[in-house]
Amino acid sequence: MQQLITKEDIHTYLKAIGLPVDIKLTVSTETLYLLANKQMIYNYYQNVELHLKQMKPISLQFVDLLQRVCVQRKGGLCYEHELLLYYVLKHLGFQVEIIRCQVREMGSPYNPDLSSTHAFLYVSLGDETFLLDPGFGTRSYRFPIKVNFQNLTQTYELFAQEHYRIQENEKHYEFQHHMDGNWVTYYDFDKPLNFCTVEDIHNDYLNLFTSKEFLGIRDSKFVVCRNTEYGRIQYLWFRQEKQFTAFKKHLKFNEVSKIEFKSYDEFKEDVKQEVGFELPDYELLRRIN
Repeated sequence: MQQLITKEDIHTYLKAIGLPVDIKLTVSTETLYLLANKQMIYNYYQNVELHLKQMKPISLQFVDLLQRVCVQRKGGLCYEHELLLYYVLKHLGFQVEIIRCQVREMGSPYNPDLSSTHAFLYVSLGDETFLLDPGFGTRSYRFPIKVNFQNLTQTYELFAQEHYRIQENEKHYEFQHHMDGNWVTYYDFDKPLNFCTVEDIHNDYLNLFTSKEFLGIRDSKFVVCRNTEYGRIQYLWFRQEKQFTAFKKHLKFNEVSKIEFKSYDEFKEDVKQEVGFELPDYELLRRIN
């Protein structure tokens, strides 16, 4: 799906991620690392649309993503962040593909029949391969990771409390995060690697709103996350709990502070002060059973 991107669009994008409009961007590892890092820090993740009574998919066209994420500063779901960067990289001349994946609920086994509810980017530069994931909620990569799929022994310690690896199985790969002394799988993707189209991502995005199967990001977890130069600020509200259960974690280098909220109004006010995002009134949210 070809997207028309103008010089003015690129200027809008660059200003939104804290870069000068006259910066010289080449098809290089330096540009790749710079854009991935800046986009992640200057934008934020939120999954509010999936929790509204009036769940309505949003346009994933480049001009609409640019307006919503970079101009209006409304944050967005994983697919919004991934496609925004995908279109920019394609425009600059990068060889970039999209890989779909299946997000696992904590502690659950691999299930190849689950719907794909996330995607990340695969960029080829010469003989090197880089994975980028600016929209994975509270676990986005701070920088691209250079991966050799013929030798997956390397781990990627990108920052304090941001330590990742990819594990190979007979028919799939697992993306894992090191936390509390253990490796935890967050999502699975196909082996051999299977690239998808933008149209596939549009369909997966629509499926988030219509699928009958349980999807944690829609049917349980309310998430807002803003990455910083020093770590990240993450909000989680577990909506299936009978008693209001929500907290904020502030990760700064190796330090972690946690604040628990007693009510939605308290939660909403803190998000507004910390992230600058106005959550909807409680009455507009659908009930979670």
